[in-house]
Amino acid sequence: MNRLRPRMVRAADADRYAAREFTAMTAAAKKAEAEMTAKAYKDAKASYVRVKDLADKAATAARSGKVAMQAEVEKQLGALVQRWADLQGRVQAAARTMRAEQKQRWDADAKMVAERLGAAKVAVVSDLSDAKEKLAPIGATLDKWEADLPALTAPTKKPPAKGKS
Repeated sequence: MNRLRPRMVRAADADRYAAREFTAMTAAAKKAEAEMTAKAYKDAKASYVRVKDLADKAATAARSGKVAMQAEVEKQLGALVQRWADLQGRVQAAARTMRAEQKQRWDADAKMVAERLGAAKVAVVSDLSDAKEKLAPIGATLDKWEADLPALTAPTKKPPAKGKS
């Protein structure tokens, strides 16, 4: 099977970015091999022509899919980096009003977000699926902190002082 799988399809990662086209090409290649085994050479030749056509389509679709996914991941990464920078500034401003357990939670979440953002920036170059996977939990973490932040920065009401009336 590997000898039938054109190099450009492998190089284009068609199995990842154009799965439907890759599956069709693979099925056609299996059919062509079966026809060769059955010594139906005329049918096999036609099937191999179809495999080449499907491989070209799979490679083209994979390149398009990869470009689209890269644009999507880079856009998501940029948006999360901006949200993260904004949130860090707002949390630092509210840090003096945070309780110890809130600070510990923030420190743990901040470490996780920073690590995942760094790993995603590296992965964008080599593995878009991995980059997307690393970005997934960051949005939820930022959403949680953005929702909790107003409560952390709200002034606490002090009980009225007891005095002589």
